[in-house]
Amino acid sequence: MNISKTALLLLALTLSTAYFCTNSVDFKRTGNSVVVRLESDADRLNTILTQTQYGRIPSDLAHLNLMTFNDSFELVPYLVKAQPIIKDLPDGAVSFTFEMLDEAVWDDGKPVTGKDYLFTLKTILNPKIEGALGPFVEEIKDVQIDPKNPKRFTVVMSPKTIYSLDYATNSFSVIPEHILDPKGLMKAIPFSDLINPDKAEALAANPKVIEFAELFSSPAYSNDPKYLVGCGPYRIESWTAGEKIVTKKKKDWWGDKFAKTNPLFTAFPDEIIFKIIVDPAATTAAIKNEEIDATNRLTPEDFMALQQNEAVSERYNFLNPTTMTYFCIATNTRNPKLADKRVRKAIAHVLDVEELIQELYLGFGERTCSPVPLNSPEYNKSLKPIPFDINKAKALLAEAGWKDSNNNGIVDKMIDGKSTELSLSYFYTAGRETAQQMALLLQDNAKKAGIEINPKALPGPELMGNWANHSFDLLSAGRGLAPIWSPEQNWRTDSDNRSGFGNAETDALIDQIPVTFDAKKRRAMVLRLQEMIFEEQAEIFLFSLKECIAVHKRFDAKPMESSPGYDPTEFKLK
Repeated sequence: MNISKTALLLLALTLSTAYFCTNSVDFKRTGNSVVVRLESDADRLNTILTQTQYGRIPSDLAHLNLMTFNDSFELVPYLVKAQPIIKDLPDGAVSFTFEMLDEAVWDDGKPVTGKDYLFTLKTILNPKIEGALGPFVEEIKDVQIDPKNPKRFTVVMSPKTIYSLDYATNSFSVIPEHILDPKGLMKAIPFSDLINPDKAEALAANPKVIEFAELFSSPAYSNDPKYLVGCGPYRIESWTAGEKIVTKKKKDWWGDKFAKTNPLFTAFPDEIIFKIIVDPAATTAAIKNEEIDATNRLTPEDFMALQQNEAVSERYNFLNPTTMTYFCIATNTRNPKLADKRVRKAIAHVLDVEELIQELYLGFGERTCSPVPLNSPEYNKSLKPIPFDINKAKALLAEAGWKDSNNNGIVDKMIDGKSTELSLSYFYTAGRETAQQMALLLQDNAKKAGIEINPKALPGPELMGNWANHSFDLLSAGRGLAPIWSPEQNWRTDSDNRSGFGNAETDALIDQIPVTFDAKKRRAMVLRLQEMIFEEQAEIFLFSLKECIAVHKRFDAKPMESSPGYDPTEFKLK
């Protein structure tokens, strides 16, 4: 299993949009061919530039990372021979020395080397290329390639943190220099200049930098199989926009010799076809007609109906892994009405989350109290979900000085010398029925406690903009989670902190966690930080959804927590 860090980039789940299309392509079923449904088309198949999981999932079949996370959340070697040689350097820096597997080669038989790794970094850092991976490699300060052995190289990072190895090895896939930069345009560009902000700005005018960026950003490098070359087990054969993406197993792939002893190299199917089906009704029809072998993100209603269909249940297995995501209500603590945590806790008490899970998601959800994955060893299991309790909500509001002084059903309070009612906007994503129903449920229950909630549906981009710009009171949101929790990204006061959480104490703890290498001490800090986040309820944690997956019984397949909830390369024909 390969859990790509970039596949786990921060996601706003409320942005999931849907459109309808028809697919006229007739997929012929061959013995060891797997047909997987994608609920949306890829944005592109360039592993460095794609910013959606729909581009990531197919492109990951063709590419490998230096290391990856296994099922136990452990970072293990993948494209390299072993765990790196680690050396502490002055001024808090660290170096990792790796050696690529001797067998690792590109499709043309040329070896995968440290030069390819360096080229990949230069591509990510090219100031004229727009991508999402820059923040993950900004701590890499140097790459030194062994002049006697180009497969051996050393990566220098500063500062040294518990995330350093992950960022250096698992945040991006390695791409081939000789295929993607045949003119050697980036070879003469010093890596040291690319990581220097002033010099990088000047490089934006360098003709070679511009020429390579235009080439790499061209449509051909994102959709032409000639350029979608990796060292992974599959080759991207074709992409018919809106219809299908076809990948085929490479003959005599070099990684096959490791498959018996290392499950990371498992690649059973001869062909994996991604069929684009957006409409949920069309998806259920495709299952009934056995046009697809696997799909995730079935609606709970469709999932249960298909299970109860005897003809379908005879042919498909149904899986329910917990996803590495969580839903929450983001609160804007910068708003004087929401500055008191007792008000935020009162709002948490007025939403019946258990009813929400049962009624809107048919039970396919699990309560969560933290931004750490539920199955992570560092999840704080001592935290208990806030129960539905209108009376408790009223009591908390009274403690915070809110009361209905004019008997209009809405509690009020003097704020900055002005009588202010507890009337709050609540933004949710337009077009999502479950989001609308949750908004109405919150509005109805909040009214019983004296809180006025004003729901408003917004297009996804507008909602995300309001969240990022702190232009909201309450907002329906969700986040994707990574195997290693990085609290500084969303919870430090000077970071992308959308709810306004934190103080000097929490910032100090967040700063200490990445540089605490004693696992016991670090775990204690992580547990404590979760307690502090939960206590403040800047984000009102609701639940993690369980994935609704169907997989044809002609394959042995197991569920996994990372999206899409299964790995088609592990589908073994019975």
